[in-house]
Amino acid sequence: MTPQQLARQARAAMKVAADPQVAASQRRFFKPWEKVYVCGISTPGVRRIARELHQQIRQTWTYANAVSFCDILMHDRYIEARSLGLTLLIRYQRHFQATLAADAKRWLLASRCDNWALTDALSMQILSPLLEQFPPLAKEYAAWTTSPNLWVRRAGVVAFVKPARKGAHLDTVYRLAAALAGDQEDLMHKASGWLLREAGKTDPRRLEQFLLAQGPTLPRTTVRYAIERFPETRRRKILARTLAGSLSRTSS
Repeated sequence: MTPQQLARQARAAMKVAADPQVAASQRRFFKPWEKVYVCGISTPGVRRIARELHQQIRQTWTYANAVSFCDILMHDRYIEARSLGLTLLIRYQRHFQATLAADAKRWLLASRCDNWALTDALSMQILSPLLEQFPPLAKEYAAWTTSPNLWVRRAGVVAFVKPARKGAHLDTVYRLAAALAGDQEDLMHKASGWLLREAGKTDPRRLEQFLLAQGPTLPRTTVRYAIERFPETRRRKILARTLAGSLSRTSS
């Protein structure tokens, strides 16, 4: 079975599974300016379809077939179709090649992942596993955070979330958080805070020291996300210290 044939089956299965009530519920997770097309399939539903499709081709398909299938569905208007492409592709993680990062960036630049949900799925399911297999990609991902494209920038941050949770690439994580302090996008403030929070799971002392030193320059959203795992007394301390510094800088 070719990727084109399986893509047709995928679209047929999604049409059957689509639920208008689920679509209305899912649409609320996105900002009004995000042109997200939702047909109404839950995440477990997308995974079920991916599993059923994979059963048909798992004995015959190669990694290249899976990339082609994902590329086809990335051109679909519905978010669930693009998510399905990523979900099936991750099943071929053992065969990932470093060049997949270039495909991912191409999808981002072409607005195939034009919302936070797809960008984060791409980052967590594709970019993070690639980074684990090919550590030199860290330099490339870090460079993405300077892109004028919001989704490329966010992917460059979120790709480090899983490694940071394991204590990997922490020097890069803190360097990126400091460099992104002036980013004007709220979605980047949240991504940076999420990244810092995960980094703090393996070394909370380093996170606290970073926030006390850099917190006054960071967006408040970033700080609040970063300290979510801290005890309440420490959260209050960091918020007070960073706010005081921020006010001082504003009045000077």
